[in-house]
Amino acid sequence: MALDQQRNWTISMAESLQAVKDKTVTAAANPSLDQTPHFPVRDDDPKTHNYRATEPAYLPDELVLEIVEYVAVTPEAQKSLYTCCLVSRQWHLAALPYLYAFPKIYGKNYDPFYRTMCPSINLRIKESPLAGLVKVLNLGMLVHHSSRSVTARVLRRTEGSLQEFVAPQASFAINSYAALSKSHNLRSLDLSLVSEAQPLDMLFKSLRSLNHLERLRFPRSSGFGANTVDPDSIVWPQALKDLHISGGIDANFLYGIVHFPPALERLTVEHCPQAKSHAIRQLLSTLSRAHLPLKALSLSHLPRLGISSLDPVLGLFPDLEELSVSVDYITPAIFNPDFQEWQSEDTPNFTNHKLRMLAFTNSGNPGVDDKFSPIDVLLTLDEGSFPNLRQVKIAKSLGWDRGETRDETEALIDRLVELGTKDFENKTGVYANMSTYQWKSANWKDWAGVWIID
Repeated sequence: MALDQQRNWTISMAESLQAVKDKTVTAAANPSLDQTPHFPVRDDDPKTHNYRATEPAYLPDELVLEIVEYVAVTPEAQKSLYTCCLVSRQWHLAALPYLYAFPKIYGKNYDPFYRTMCPSINLRIKESPLAGLVKVLNLGMLVHHSSRSVTARVLRRTEGSLQEFVAPQASFAINSYAALSKSHNLRSLDLSLVSEAQPLDMLFKSLRSLNHLERLRFPRSSGFGANTVDPDSIVWPQALKDLHISGGIDANFLYGIVHFPPALERLTVEHCPQAKSHAIRQLLSTLSRAHLPLKALSLSHLPRLGISSLDPVLGLFPDLEELSVSVDYITPAIFNPDFQEWQSEDTPNFTNHKLRMLAFTNSGNPGVDDKFSPIDVLLTLDEGSFPNLRQVKIAKSLGWDRGETRDETEALIDRLVELGTKDFENKTGVYANMSTYQWKSANWKDWAGVWIID
């Protein structure tokens, strides 16, 4: 019976196959007779996507560049620009310079980036056409993902176009100085993450040729002692406006330094465990006599300073617009114009002081929470001192936003907002130099009040 069933199935399938063939031939000869039902069309079937046979609408290069420029400033710029490069040749050519101008580099993608910048070890053998597009090289997210030679090689390839550089923590050393000295377009150099002590005498020699350098941050491991660098031999870049000094600064350096960058506008001195009170005072006194265009000063994490070491700082700099200082080193006497501990030539007149922003930070010392209160600032404003002060920033650890102090903070906010509203209505203060459009579109709430910072 099994054999008969197999034979019957074979004959049945053969007859069905022949019937299908005959029906196909008939339908081909007579299309109008084809009544075969069709299966439902799949949504993912490429044949149903209705692709255009012609090229897509052409966008002018100017419009494509406008789109790419907008995409380049978004948080997800790197992914978006990479996608733009895949659209067409036109979009590829437009997006590629922006993609490599500000590359976002981290551990996993550093090796492909390095191989793109350095297709060969010897520069004369094979150059990378993309190396000249890099303007900002931020290696701050790298720890042990690179080596000193690799960092030096990447700097060497990008030295012609590089404008900003953030050094990695563990793979920046003396062999990168030669490439740095040839980065003539460099505007910002950040070495704050470097963990290894650098030979500062050689570093300063490398910086002499950087005529466009505007921002410089030294590593915390810097050794400014007498055996590492002679202060008299320091030649600052002439265009330097923003200077961050940190590391092993001692009295030999602070007393020995007699000149600063002539264009200096912002100075930060922080994380200096060896700096003593008298040495910091000498530094600030020398700075005040230099008559520089200093607008912002920041002092923090100086553990060898006393509880009132920086009280006279506002009297030394009457043109200072922004001051950030740790409450560890000041008392309410900072607002007293009669304070003469540093023997200034004239009694400071705080009614003409240009201070616009005051920030109180905390360097971590215990027992400093109650050294300052909002009432101290409020009374100073009511006395007519610091007529331009509109912004007060307070470290969260000082507790101005909780407990009984919160009501005092609210009173200070009301006073600052009142002054800021008058500035906006009369177009004075920060609004004086704004155009009419900028003034009308400005939000006065961004320029007056109290901010709690971390």
